[in-house]
Amino acid sequence: MWFKLKERFNGKDNSNWHIDVDCLNCGTNFSGHYCPNCGQAVKEYDKPFGFIFYNFLGDFFAFDTRFFKTLFALIARPGFLTKEYFAGRRVRYTPPFRIFVFVSFVLFFLLQIVTNNGLSTVLDSDLKDAKVNLDSTSVVAADSVLNQVNEELSPQEKQTLDEVLSKGNIKMDSIDISRAADELNMRWDGARNIRLALNNQADKMQKELEEETDPAKRAELQENIQLLRSPEATMAKILKYISYAFFLLLPLFALILKLIYIRRKQNYMRHLVFSIHIHSFIFLVMTTIIGLYLLFDESTSTVSGILFLSIPIYIIIAIKKFYGQSLGKVILKFFTLSFLYNIVFFTVVLLAALDAINVL
Repeated sequence: MWFKLKERFNGKDNSNWHIDVDCLNCGTNFSGHYCPNCGQAVKEYDKPFGFIFYNFLGDFFAFDTRFFKTLFALIARPGFLTKEYFAGRRVRYTPPFRIFVFVSFVLFFLLQIVTNNGLSTVLDSDLKDAKVNLDSTSVVAADSVLNQVNEELSPQEKQTLDEVLSKGNIKMDSIDISRAADELNMRWDGARNIRLALNNQADKMQKELEEETDPAKRAELQENIQLLRSPEATMAKILKYISYAFFLLLPLFALILKLIYIRRKQNYMRHLVFSIHIHSFIFLVMTTIIGLYLLFDESTSTVSGILFLSIPIYIIIAIKKFYGQSLGKVILKFFTLSFLYNIVFFTVVLLAALDAINVL
């Protein structure tokens, strides 16, 4: 069916299609299907809908096949895609940066879901499950329990118990317990959950804002109020900034590789493409771990641990395949790379998170 449709709109003799044409985009005269100067395809889109629909399906499935082929090579063959890229065999695979953007989009989308779910659970949880809340009846009950314990213990046992408790700075005194409970109640302003407590604190800051005249303090109060009233929005902003930070980490990772292999005098571009493929794999692993957590909750710890361990093993194999050194040198350079990159990684991510909440 598709072959007949192709014959109908393209002509039966496809070998003689587009001979000696002028590119409508740049005016270059050439023979073939694509302009050698600007790359525009020789396609006329002022055609019946069937022609457009056929070409759309062709482009879609061609991309789909190439994408999954690239994905399989990225997972199963460390270092292979980078070698293929610089061997000139690039058209058959999805471009490195495109695969990285796609995987990072999926990863941070899932991270947003997980963080929102976890944050909402914590913020909306009942505070009575997380604090001691003793009223006068509870104090009386505590007194009776303590008295009963004191009556049943011998003087020597009481002394031993007091020595043990004193080491942990614990007093068997119901009054102290009651005071601690009252202090917790005052700290949370009697709110039923953490979200309400944060909103109560935001209301107090709002009153301070109305009376404050200093522009700098007013700006700080407004930021704090926004943070307290909408923790989810703040977390989303942090994740967005961290995702931007990873685009900065790609060239930094490549720069570290350039320094480690400086004696080889290789172009920086080789290290950058290798960096993109490595980060794409790491993001794939993280995406898989988060996806499993969302599907199966906390029963995936063993599988997640194995997937985490696959990352250093994958990087070592990829370095060995692409840079072609002995295993001993590869492992040594892997630890050097990991040490330097972790310093850069935590610094960049921390700065991005602090900038997201306007601390910097």
